[in-house]
Amino acid sequence: MNIAPEDKGKEVATEPHPLVLLLQEQLAAQKAEQEQIKEDVKHLTEGQQHVLKTQEDISFKLNAILAHLSRQP
Repeated sequence: MNIAPEDKGKEVATEPHPLVLLLQEQLAAQKAEQEQIKEDVKHLTEGQQHVLKTQEDISFKLNAILAHLSRQP
């Protein structure tokens, strides 16, 4: 490639290679998917904590009922 002396040091404006554009699109899609997965995991974790709390509440109530029934003649 011949560069004229007056053009030396000047930035050459070229279009990105189509493969670079494709990779950028794929990276953006993967980032969006990763963010969605993070959000899904957050919701699952919150849901799991709610289930555990509900199980503890039910267990406490069941134990109270069983203790009450065992005291009756």
